[in-house]
Amino acid sequence: MNTSRDLSLDFLKGFCIVLVVFFHNLQLNPDSVLDNIFMVWGNVAVPTFFLVSGALFFTRPFHWKHHMQNILRFYLAMAGWRVVYLIFFHFLGVPVPVSKREILSYLFLFGEVNGITTGHLWFIAAMLTVLLIAPVLRFCMEQDRKLAIYLMVLCFVFNQLLADVNLMCASFARLTGTGAWEVSAFAEISPLSFRYSNYMFYYMLGGFLQEKKRKDKFSLKASVAMMAAGLAGLVLIKYLQSGTFRWKNLHLVSGYYWSSTILAACGMFLSADHIPFHSGRLLRGFSKIVGTSTLGIFYLHMLLIHWLTPWLFAGIAAYNGWVVNLLESLSMVAVSCVVVWAGRKLPVIRYLF
Repeated sequence: MNTSRDLSLDFLKGFCIVLVVFFHNLQLNPDSVLDNIFMVWGNVAVPTFFLVSGALFFTRPFHWKHHMQNILRFYLAMAGWRVVYLIFFHFLGVPVPVSKREILSYLFLFGEVNGITTGHLWFIAAMLTVLLIAPVLRFCMEQDRKLAIYLMVLCFVFNQLLADVNLMCASFARLTGTGAWEVSAFAEISPLSFRYSNYMFYYMLGGFLQEKKRKDKFSLKASVAMMAAGLAGLVLIKYLQSGTFRWKNLHLVSGYYWSSTILAACGMFLSADHIPFHSGRLLRGFSKIVGTSTLGIFYLHMLLIHWLTPWLFAGIAAYNGWVVNLLESLSMVAVSCVVVWAGRKLPVIRYLF
């Protein structure tokens, strides 16, 4: 057993990448309440990834050279995968751009090309943003804890709190028949980018939680209750948005921007610390294999979904539901792990993983 790694964090990453694949696959029953709960749960995965990343960053030794190399590798790997996407979708019939400017914009400037699915790569841009500011956040955590907390409060106020208050105002307006106050307008004066400061909050929170759980372990019951309360809150928010507890092919709007998401993500993070890895060989294997391959799985799974849906998934659409979607998602994760394992053994290609 490798004692140099925190298996609970590897397990969390593995569990969350399965949720991400499940969330993107969408072979679901629109009339199912349970399918809706699983999809709501999927909104907790990305924030939990930032919790884990922050937990690792703030509790490990920091070296400027290593950090800058990590940012560069992360960025270049994204460009490399964009090349893979370009080739893959070209073989599916998507015309390749002929303009050199358009190609360079697509590869290096986060541009898009019609017909190539890259919308999910917003996560890479968000992570790069957080990595760029991370040394400043670490300085605040180590030198002035009050300043670190102040930054977290700012991020929370202009993201989760505004979203929660705005929803309450809208719900109250519907009940009373009056006009709703659009308090989200306060985001205009946010001193931090509204788009990505949400993930800065989770990143810093991960550092606080990791430090806290090393000193004082949270009980399993409290952790699970926290996760359950957060998920219940998200299901209720989805109901207020859509008027139904069923899936109905409707996503939870702004799923990463609710206080309930924080609660569910923290509950998952703390619950993982209670997993008995010492007696669970399967759990250790899952953590070591899937949990250390998440970035490769993230890039590969959308390609697999696009390839498999027309000739395989469409053929079993009559059986769609959370069970089918989960089995398909686990299969794609397994295939991706094999590709990651093989890719890491190849020169140059290994840098993509």
